[in-house]
Amino acid sequence: MNVADFSTNRHSSNMHMTMHMASKHTDLYFNDGNIILLAGMSYFLVHQGLLARHSEVLDELMRSLDKNLTLEDRPVLTLPDPSTDVTHFLKAMYDGISFVTYDSEGFPTLSGLLRMLTKYKVHHLRTDILRGLSNYWPTTLTQWDTREASVTGQDGTYTPRDSLPHPIEIINLAREIDHLPLLPSAMYDLTRSTPSEAAIGFVSPFTGINVRLEYADLLTVLKGREQASRFFSTFIVNNLEGRQPSRWCLRRKDGHPVNKRTCQIAFEAITFELLRDINGIISNRTSDPLYAMTEAEQMQIRDDLLSSEVSPMKTCEHCRVEFGAVVDAAKEDFWKKLPKWFDIDVSPWG
Repeated sequence: MNVADFSTNRHSSNMHMTMHMASKHTDLYFNDGNIILLAGMSYFLVHQGLLARHSEVLDELMRSLDKNLTLEDRPVLTLPDPSTDVTHFLKAMYDGISFVTYDSEGFPTLSGLLRMLTKYKVHHLRTDILRGLSNYWPTTLTQWDTREASVTGQDGTYTPRDSLPHPIEIINLAREIDHLPLLPSAMYDLTRSTPSEAAIGFVSPFTGINVRLEYADLLTVLKGREQASRFFSTFIVNNLEGRQPSRWCLRRKDGHPVNKRTCQIAFEAITFELLRDINGIISNRTSDPLYAMTEAEQMQIRDDLLSSEVSPMKTCEHCRVEFGAVVDAAKEDFWKKLPKWFDIDVSPWG
């Protein structure tokens, strides 16, 4: 960062007025501090050595200070950042990041802090927060499955918006801080919304701000959505439509012609259910190929809750296990393709 970007520390006609009107921060004010940070209408009395240890950018800025500009007999460094962000930034350097949460309510704090840590090159704290964020916007399918399970209720209802930040927020943040590994999973998450919802954006319940994607990212999401849809259609055609039972099917030698075709009929019923996407509607997970492929396997072991009869989608163990291997391979293949579909160069991935 260029020191000239902070030229408000010098020759500013409003500087003395701002300093006179600013209020000291009630917590981040240390009597033995030796430098004042001024941000907005707040100032912080902190320790130059600690700032320099954490941030090479701040170290450079403090070395170029105008020593004649003082407040409470300490030199003043004016930062062009919101005082709230500076508060969280200093708190992280003094106390660590235990106050950071990764839910939707904590996102304004997290995002502001990440921007500050990126801007001032506080690499170790930035890395720690990104590691926590990657649990919810991961690079591996295993982590994604864990994340999905964590936001699915016992009744199977999927409600990520009740707890996690909106994917548009994650996409925009990833662009701002130049952290591409967050993008593929966030963009896939957004493809599960309708195109109109992705285009309109959403109003944050915590800031009241309408959050939207940049036009280029919106086009990328829509293109990726089409690729995901094609993949799923191909999966159905290649692995479900007209699927024959396993050569080791337990019902293959059944003397009754209908019983003999039980597994084949089950695969036909599963195909029909996937095309109707009824389970996706009930659980609030439409247009979700990863979920739908998993459901294609889970339908084979689930009881029919609407009647006392055996579910028509139940297959024998051999047919289910064989198809399960197909599903696992397809999901891995799908996940590995996400960066390419969204035109993101991420390594390692998957």
